[in-house]
Amino acid sequence: MRRAMEQARLDALVLRLPENVLLLTGFWPMIGAATLVFPREGEATLVAPDYFSVEVETSLLHGVPRYYRFGVLGAGKPADAVFKALSDLAAGSNWRRIGYEGSFSMIAPSWHSGEALVPVESTRDYYAAAFTGAELVDATTLIQNERRTKTAFEIEKLRITGEISSIGLEAFQNAVEPGLTGVELVALVEHAVMTKGTGYKGATRVRAYAQVATGAKETAIGYRMHEISTMRPLQNGDVALLELGVVADGYWADRTRARVAGTASDEQLRAFDVLKQAQEASCKAIRPGATGAEVDEAGRRIIREAGYGDLFPHITGHGLGFGYHEDSPHLAPDSKDVLEPGTLSSVEPGIYSQEFGGFRIEDDVLVTAHGHEILGAFEKQL
Repeated sequence: MRRAMEQARLDALVLRLPENVLLLTGFWPMIGAATLVFPREGEATLVAPDYFSVEVETSLLHGVPRYYRFGVLGAGKPADAVFKALSDLAAGSNWRRIGYEGSFSMIAPSWHSGEALVPVESTRDYYAAAFTGAELVDATTLIQNERRTKTAFEIEKLRITGEISSIGLEAFQNAVEPGLTGVELVALVEHAVMTKGTGYKGATRVRAYAQVATGAKETAIGYRMHEISTMRPLQNGDVALLELGVVADGYWADRTRARVAGTASDEQLRAFDVLKQAQEASCKAIRPGATGAEVDEAGRRIIREAGYGDLFPHITGHGLGFGYHEDSPHLAPDSKDVLEPGTLSSVEPGIYSQEFGGFRIEDDVLVTAHGHEILGAFEKQL
């Protein structure tokens, strides 16, 4: 990051989104009430509520904490306390250009996803007032570029999240049967991830975001980024399609599996077998130097040659890790993104039919020095 800042002539970054604080400190803020000042030279400072001191001090890898009182009588306004801390840090520096999160239109929720504090226009105003005389520069692209390649520490955390996500896939696979609804399956999957994933290999804050479409009509539009889980009971031969996001201590997995309740038809079995071959072909195509278009075509060709080409309307994959979805790498027909060791993407081709239902298989695949690794590998059965 500091090399990137030097090239961009940035003297410091001021960051507030939990995913970006995590990136540079190892600490995952709860609701976005922590602010990180990360200089190109010298030690970083994390300005955080004092009631998170235990979490800060057990996970902070880089930087020093500076606490302020928050949420108790006599604490004052949090913005005033943060402003004072930023002003103090600026007073002892010679910073001229400071990067900030100016254009993050999609953000990852923190563990307490029911409420979030996010940077807004007034945030930039008090940055400008605190760093008097410095030029504020939108560093969104720089931050996203640095998030693309994961470190060894981050890869190990992502492996753990991948394994936890497989707990949810297993719960889904074992539960699907006629009579169950999408909402009931969501509850079963999220319960399994929360109860078995919390504490798994040291993970302390784990949350699942499951969505389950049921039946041909719903799963045929399962190519949407987000499904609506309904109370429609599964009938014999119906497809259940699980879209599952899992976050463990700030690191994300994105998985999908399909399952037929009762007995699958011959056409369902054929389509699923083609899809499985396609997904595995795209996974195998992932290696250093491959382009996103090459990975996409490796699987899309199999689907197209089997006669299902028109039933695969979306891209093959996207980046992830510090969020459920990240901008790169992009696995799509026109993608020129070049894969390199440490990049992570989903691989998720699909076949969606109004007649027999919609299927998608999704795994998270890491580019390694000599090929690829599937994080949290789990079986694919219809």
